[in-house]
Amino acid sequence: MRFSLNTIGLFPGLTFDEAFRVMRDYGFDTFELWSLDGIDLAALRASMDRFSMKLSTCCPSFFILNDESRHDEYESSLKRALEQARFLSCPSLITQVGQDTGAPRAQQHTAILKGLRRMAPLLESAGVTLLVEPLNDVKDHKGYYLTDSAEGFDLIVQADSPRVRLLYDVYHQRHMGEDVLRRIEDNLPLIAHYHIAGHPNRDDKIFENFDYREVFALLARHNVSSPVGVELFPASAEDTRALLEKLQPYAG
Repeated sequence: MRFSLNTIGLFPGLTFDEAFRVMRDYGFDTFELWSLDGIDLAALRASMDRFSMKLSTCCPSFFILNDESRHDEYESSLKRALEQARFLSCPSLITQVGQDTGAPRAQQHTAILKGLRRMAPLLESAGVTLLVEPLNDVKDHKGYYLTDSAEGFDLIVQADSPRVRLLYDVYHQRHMGEDVLRRIEDNLPLIAHYHIAGHPNRDDKIFENFDYREVFALLARHNVSSPVGVELFPASAEDTRALLEKLQPYAG
């Protein structure tokens, strides 16, 4: 299993060199980021090369897909992100879809679909996969449009591009009451990235309340090679190191 460590959550206050050194100490070589705004990309690239690190995914700066009038802005942002991804050898980009606009849901769904279909040729030409992410709206993202992974999977199927896939965030979908093991197993070909975090508080307690060893076993059983992003917030550097020790037996 290939873990992708979110350096912002796991290593707050550390430089990339410092974070990568800790990762290397525990045998991890893949990381992920949110927005690249404000990051010196040349310095990041140099640090990645220095420690032989791979960036699995990051985010464009603009996320609105459920309002068709904003698709020009979305495309401009995506083009910039694709250039950044090329420079950093990053194979995927995470997208959200926007806050609920109040328009009928069918209209917003259609807008998202039109946006994904419009972006697909850009993604296919660049060889980069766009990861559509449902979020929970009961704790962390009030008013967000896409909360049910079933609708997310429908969008992926309808977009009909190998470069448009779902990011299945177990933490978010647990908050939405999904049977996450069944939902994952039923849709494996449509998922290209996973996120995990302790439930319910997005902390490092990944074997309490909800035991992620069940998810790890499912992914191992199906030989899943998609990255498993560790997107959570330990209380201390010591807790981060303890978490990395817990993950080591499942990495490979």
